[in-house]
Amino acid sequence: KYGFKSIKSIVRFTFTDERPVSFWEQLQDQEYGFWANVNPEVSHPRWSQAREQVIDTGEEIPTLKWNGYGDQVAGLYTDIRDGDRLFR
Repeated sequence: KYGFKSIKSIVRFTFTDERPVSFWEQLQDQEYGFWANVNPEVSHPRWSQAREQVIDTGEEIPTLKWNGYGDQVAGLYTDIRDGDRLFR
């Protein structure tokens, strides 16, 4: 799961009129939708997203909803329902 649950770096911002295809959709479009992994309450088809492992310590911690930015980004997801196109 390394690199999937949280952002590692920002290279650039691009504003567009259409939603782009995400990296994970390009990689494995049968499993990952655009909203994949922003909600740990919705499991991936093959595993739970409720917990993640800290890379440097190996500690398992609860995955925070909206990758820990709930207060800042929740408004971006008001039109999706739980499970709505999170995974294919």
